[in-house]
Amino acid sequence: MFSKANKAAKRSGGSDRPVMPSIISANLRITGNLESEGDIQIDGVVEGDIKSESLTVSDSATVRGAIDAETVTIAGSVTGQIKAKSVTLMRTARVIADVLQETLSIETGAYFEGNTRRLAPETQRKLEHQPNPNGALPVKNGLGGTVTSTAPLPAANGTDNTAVAGRA
Repeated sequence: MFSKANKAAKRSGGSDRPVMPSIISANLRITGNLESEGDIQIDGVVEGDIKSESLTVSDSATVRGAIDAETVTIAGSVTGQIKAKSVTLMRTARVIADVLQETLSIETGAYFEGNTRRLAPETQRKLEHQPNPNGALPVKNGLGGTVTSTAPLPAANGTDNTAVAGRA
């Protein structure tokens, strides 16, 4: 019912054929936003925001704008912001952007200037913003964990300590 095959079939108008990516050829320049439920391959120049399932920026391509996709592979030039579950910068990539991602791969030789922030998986994000039963909001402890309890914790020496943000 919710399989990838059904999703692909819906995008292709109900047939079982694989969906071909939308291609912006090397001799094409687009000024404006692009939105696709499928895959986009850019070989030319795009000045605008891009939203798609998957985006490939070839080594001859230039993108100036925000990118929002499930997977992004960059071999060309991107300036703006990138938000994706998976981002791969190939060795020929030149990226000046802030990157928000769940996974990031940068090949040797790629140029990257900007900030990167790891997005928590969807279920983790929902849990992090909900109070626990005693009403306390979770606090990042700086060590990769989250402190959510305000109850006293037993110390190794037998005395009680109170949980403090920043320690776990």
